[in-house]
Amino acid sequence: MTSPQTDSATLSPDTELSLADLKPLPERVLGRIGRKIPVIGYGTAPLGSDNTHPDEATRILNFAMDMGVLYLDTAPVYGDPNSKYGNAEMKLKEILQVRRKEAFLVTKANAQRQTHDGILEQIEESLQRMGVQEVDLVHIHNLGDFDMETFFTKDGALAGLQTAKERGLIRYIGISGHIRPARFTTVLDTGQIDLTMVTLNFADRYNYDFEGAVLATAQKHNVAVVAMKVLGGAVEWRYDANTPGTLADYHEPAIRYALGIPGVSCAVIGFANEREVSLALEVAREDKPLSEEEQTTLLAKGKELATARALYYGPVEG
Repeated sequence: MTSPQTDSATLSPDTELSLADLKPLPERVLGRIGRKIPVIGYGTAPLGSDNTHPDEATRILNFAMDMGVLYLDTAPVYGDPNSKYGNAEMKLKEILQVRRKEAFLVTKANAQRQTHDGILEQIEESLQRMGVQEVDLVHIHNLGDFDMETFFTKDGALAGLQTAKERGLIRYIGISGHIRPARFTTVLDTGQIDLTMVTLNFADRYNYDFEGAVLATAQKHNVAVVAMKVLGGAVEWRYDANTPGTLADYHEPAIRYALGIPGVSCAVIGFANEREVSLALEVAREDKPLSEEEQTTLLAKGKELATARALYYGPVEG
């Protein structure tokens, strides 16, 4: 893995410690992909709105990569490509011109165009927006939204990803989502998935239970598991660089909980600024699993929150 760069010009003015003074981020292997990556990934949804200028996005991303965050997760729907400053993919372009080789770069293909050709078109458009020739991985974005009657056909979404892989546009195939966990086991059992990113937090486990429904199947196929919605997703889905996660009050134990789930390689968290990056990395660097007492207390609170959250993301069945 490429070592983090040490250009002090990209560090936040608030940074008091040099990179040499910081503990390195723990690393874990991405399942059968075989690559080691730091345990915190950058979810770029908060950068997608016009509240974040492209220059600001470049500065924050440089800071995060300098600090060891090399897993970059984005999507076409993180912002509007036709808005004043463009979407999150477009705001990655400048940094990728310089640091593409350091990053494990992930984007997604959405259900709005879920045919073989529609998936390919989405991938090609994403590559153009980011100014790259290939990405490491493309997810089926929120698998629960896709038509499972056509998903496995020769004109379906999975075939589109396979063609993209054959053409060298992507290296690996993924599935992501936060609803209908049973669909994930079905797709994982095809043996064609390399990585899955699913909702894993101490509250939603009671309503969606991706831990119980999906992780054993992922382990059976040595599929990498990445945790998302670690802080519950933005309040009212407002990924605007100003709105906190619904579980932000439990920031430290929530991150420790997700990283403590057996089989999890990385936790992707949406960061809007350098301070949010630093706070999450401070937790991850300690590499301190929850004690039995802490786990019991947190899960009791999670059960209470789950009742209030109900089916926050959408349906479980179907």
